[in-house]
Amino acid sequence: MSHSGQEPSELFQLIQALRRYAEVADRTIDAAGHRSGLHRTDLRALTILMQRQAAGLNTSPTDLGRMLSLTSASTTALVDRLVANGHAQRTPSTTDRRRVSISHTDTAALDGRKIFMPMARSMADRLSEFTPEQMETAIEVLAAATEALDTFETPGPSPTNAPS
Repeated sequence: MSHSGQEPSELFQLIQALRRYAEVADRTIDAAGHRSGLHRTDLRALTILMQRQAAGLNTSPTDLGRMLSLTSASTTALVDRLVANGHAQRTPSTTDRRRVSISHTDTAALDGRKIFMPMARSMADRLSEFTPEQMETAIEVLAAATEALDTFETPGPSPTNAPS
């Protein structure tokens, strides 16, 4: 038995279940994005923009490229694509006229709801079968697994804490 009181086979089963969830989530999100004409990187960029805007943070193209590990040329292509399809807009920086900020549009938020609400409803329907105590435990397990994976991420700013 491990120091946490869990049998190694239980931990292995949990890790396998988390891996399987991540694979299915990735596949489902990719398919939904594809049906909406959005690349995975587009969806990730919009998520970052939405999180940062909600936190009151501006996002420059440089910030966005750094958070997505993209080259300058790839970032420009991404932003151009998001602006062209009405999901993002460029606005002059309020602190430096040479810079622009990228923000998501209401269209992006609406399209995001169209993409993700059916998935959220499906999960909510299935998860409603669990007790509040089971849900609390699940939240703790997922938070611990997320924290463990965070140590393996490429060093760099997080989407909500990065400087603008």
